[in-house]
Amino acid sequence: MTATTDRGAELRELAADIAAHPAVADAWLAKSFTDRVLVVTVESGATLPDAVRERLAAHDCRGANAVYDTDGPDPSAMGAAGTDEGQRHRFVDTRTRGEYQSYVID
Repeated sequence: MTATTDRGAELRELAADIAAHPAVADAWLAKSFTDRVLVVTVESGATLPDAVRERLAAHDCRGANAVYDTDGPDPSAMGAAGTDEGQRHRFVDTRTRGEYQSYVID
C-alpha cells in the first residue's frame, strides 16, 4: 500500500468518525481537480463544532476558503446544503495538496 493510499484510507476513516458526531449530518472524502477535500454537512440549525474543526486541523485539513484564499463567511463554509439541510463545509487535505490531476493541459 502506498502513502497516498494510506492517506486516503486515513481520511475516509476520519470522515466516518466525524459523521458520527451528533451535530454532523454527513461527512465524506472527495477529490477536486488537484486536491483531496473532506466535506462536512452539519445538521439543520447547528453550527460546525469547534471540536470537529480542531480534529480536522490535527489531520492537516484546513478550510478551503482559507487554503484557496477565497472570500467566504468563514474559512470552510460553502453555504446551505439544501432547503432542509444544514450548512456544508469544505476542508482541503494540505498534506497532499496538488497531487491530483484530473486532466492534462498541453
